[in-house]
Amino acid sequence: MHEIKRVAIYCRVSTEEQATEGYSITAQLQTLRQYTQLYGWEIAEEYVDEGISGKNISGRPAMQKLISDVEKDKFQAVLVWKISRLSRNMLDTLTLLDKFEDYGVKFISYSENFDTGSPIGRLVVQLMASIAEMERNTLAENVKLGMKQRALEGSWNGGVVFGYDNIEKELVINQKEAKIVQLIYQLYANGKGLKAIANHLNKAGYRTKRNRLFSINGIAQILDNITYNGKISWLKVENWDTKHRRGKNPNPIIVEGQHEAIISDELWSMVQARRKSKSFKQRQSNEPFLLSSLLRCPDCSQGMVPAITTHKRKDGTKKKYRYYVCSNFHNKGSSACRANSIKAYVAEYEVINKIEKILSNQKQLFSTLQSINSTSIESLNQLNTELKQVENRLSEIQELQNRYLEAFERKTLPIAILQERLQHVSKEKAELEQRHNEITGQLSSNDAKVIQPELIQKLLDKFLLVYKQSSRERQKHLLQLLLNKITVKHPIGQSRMVDQVELDFDFSEVNISKSFTLIHMLYRETDNANGFPQPIPASYNKIPPYLHHFLPLFMIRFSLDYPKTPIDLLNQD
Repeated sequence: MHEIKRVAIYCRVSTEEQATEGYSITAQLQTLRQYTQLYGWEIAEEYVDEGISGKNISGRPAMQKLISDVEKDKFQAVLVWKISRLSRNMLDTLTLLDKFEDYGVKFISYSENFDTGSPIGRLVVQLMASIAEMERNTLAENVKLGMKQRALEGSWNGGVVFGYDNIEKELVINQKEAKIVQLIYQLYANGKGLKAIANHLNKAGYRTKRNRLFSINGIAQILDNITYNGKISWLKVENWDTKHRRGKNPNPIIVEGQHEAIISDELWSMVQARRKSKSFKQRQSNEPFLLSSLLRCPDCSQGMVPAITTHKRKDGTKKKYRYYVCSNFHNKGSSACRANSIKAYVAEYEVINKIEKILSNQKQLFSTLQSINSTSIESLNQLNTELKQVENRLSEIQELQNRYLEAFERKTLPIAILQERLQHVSKEKAELEQRHNEITGQLSSNDAKVIQPELIQKLLDKFLLVYKQSSRERQKHLLQLLLNKITVKHPIGQSRMVDQVELDFDFSEVNISKSFTLIHMLYRETDNANGFPQPIPASYNKIPPYLHHFLPLFMIRFSLDYPKTPIDLLNQD
């Protein structure tokens, strides 16, 4: 132990654990800080993942930073409250331990009282991780078997179903909701479409179990749910945790349920026959919609989706017109929002026209970028100022605690009052330390370097050049990489038009960010109209020459509250 001078503290707690088992980040940190004081270790840094599951390590930012810092010789040991804080997956646990060992970093568990500095400690870790994972897998398998047996017996395995209430693990008809389910089936059997049904229900004031508007997808799920026909379906989807809806099971378990049916066999059969006969593919256009997911509705701010209308000419031929319409209107009808349709070719032309206009006015472009630089630097200054204030207050609290203890030792402060005052300052201290960690984490991942306007101008010039020479499919991909969102306005007496265009420059990390992919697409001579670039090594020696020009941008961090801040360069108002 004598060779350890600096340690890293890692804490993690999921929302569920904190609620049900009483774990808390504050409790873990306080315990581990006291433990380091006992051995005289200096705390190099505290890494905290709060409200995050321990199933795997990929989605934990603090863990990812810890792994990165292991390679930088910042500490000689990693200290955790329990081994389960590290990971609930044995392979991840052992992989982390191997990483620690490669860099001479010990792993110490406070609760289990061992460290990997000795062969016995490492063996104990491996055994505990193996046993813990085996217990979890066994429990999960037993739960699955029990649920399968319940399904085979026609029992409900839980979950919320519109039309029923779940009372003591049994489905009981909710008469008010059941009438709406029957109406949905009757309307569909009589020839109404999904959107028409959703619109009818929403206008009539009906709402879902969560008091939301009905949508096209919600109506489709109700029409396809065999539960309403008095049956129990089980394992319609397998391996949900990894495959989600893609893991459809062609042979699910379907048995007679113990609950009462809402929809008769005859009506169910009629609806299913129509469901199978209908083609649910959206009417297609030969031209891709370039701005899908980018346009925002001027009323509700939701995304706008493609729509096609067909006009019959006098000579009998048909012509298709392409529009973007509000997704709320498209999915839920006029009760949710208006169509707010905008002609597709008009919107697509206006977006490119705005990019061309801003590039033609270099003074305005550079002025906008300099303003962003100033905002970024100001944010950093504010964080540094707050950090200093937090550190000063922490020093004051430490002095206050010392004075309370000295007063207690002189017997001028009763123990009851001492406990009350220490508890009060300890709470404030824990909150300040948490904020201190947040600020230092933000500062460590941001710097005060500024955006070079010349590089942004060069990138946009290249974008326009390549865009105009590309196929429609490739143009769509380029726009998705460059833009964050586009708003729409409707001037009085005029057609709807594009209002603001926000560029989404993501210079977070070479070879990962959207902007890297965009640069790669724009400059790779080997790309054809349909090909998309593959990731290339991030090693400096292997980076292609065209990317060297843009490397300074990847050292930039924008607004600290939003690490990938979009930039509205194109609002001409």
